Amino acid sequence: MKFALFLLGSWTEEETSAQSRIFSELLEQTEYAEELGFDSVWIAEHHSSRYGICPSLMPLLCNIAARTSKIRIGAGVSVLPFHNPIFLAEESAMLDVLSQGRLDFGVGRGSADYEYGNFNIDFDTRDVRTQEALDIILGLWTQDNFSFDGGFYQVKDLTIAPKPVQQPHPPVFLAVSRTPASVDVAVERDLPILTSFSMPEADNLALYSLYSDRCAVAGKTLPVAEMPYFRFVYLDEDETAAREYPRESLTWVRDLGGYRRTLTHGDEINVDLDHWRSVRTVEPASYESELETTCYFGTPDQCVEWIAHLRDDHGIDYFGASMSFGSMEHSRVMRSMELFAREVMPRFR
Repeated sequence: MKFALFLLGSWTEEETSAQSRIFSELLEQTEYAEELGFDSVWIAEHHSSRYGICPSLMPLLCNIAARTSKIRIGAGVSVLPFHNPIFLAEESAMLDVLSQGRLDFGVGRGSADYEYGNFNIDFDTRDVRTQEALDIILGLWTQDNFSFDGGFYQVKDLTIAPKPVQQPHPPVFLAVSRTPASVDVAVERDLPILTSFSMPEADNLALYSLYSDRCAVAGKTLPVAEMPYFRFVYLDEDETAAREYPRESLTWVRDLGGYRRTLTHGDEINVDLDHWRSVRTVEPASYESELETTCYFGTPDQCVEWIAHLRDDHGIDYFGASMSFGSMEHSRVMRSMELFAREVMPRFR
């Protein structure tokens, strides 16, 4: 099996000065992931958000490339409608060159209405924009004098430099949602899929099953070994500590995510989350239920059992751990990473 690390980069404090510390810790966690033998690290793109404070992936991923030499570097994901596809093709190609061919390029259409509102982009056009942008990026990566005439983007006789190192181009992954339509796009394009670490496991596995079924019908090989399956993970030698310590962090991530879904414009930087919790009309799932449906919080031996179940019963061959989220302390994240690498990963290699 292969193993990935997902880093969210949450900003929970009031002080703006904390932002530089968050990036420093994220980079240190990335360097440690390479030292521990993780196969890849993935970073999320979010805009005007405390949920994750990385609005531009390429500069951060280039920084990671400069600090590492082996670990693959994942965009998880670039929200294509928010970017000029020509510029993103150039930036990502340059990252692939600078990293000596280590880019994994995850793409998606995004799901936050308010981000579309802030960019003044019609939310209902996101599917077409995503497909057109991906066509342009792939075309510019692989062709000279490339042209494209779409409803939203046009390119005429353009050659970019540099071209990516990986041939025919860096691996592309498509983020899929609960709708079968997104899975069908991935199958049609021969793309491995990415699913959310915050989605209940049953829903995630249903998407994997649907993708497998669609691939079989289309006569296509299922790229199991290339698709990281992400879960929230926190490990401790003491089971009670493992289950209780992430409570505040996971609750914050879940509640802020719920608030974000109510916005159509603006941001959630200055939200009074406690006030919103007191007036919301729909109560979320309890933390205890999330421990059973969404999170891998436990001892290393328990984590081995959970991953073995994924491998043996669902064919998962690439597991990704989201360990740094909410207000998780850096030292505890590093210790959890170490336990995972020393006591879990070797059982599957």
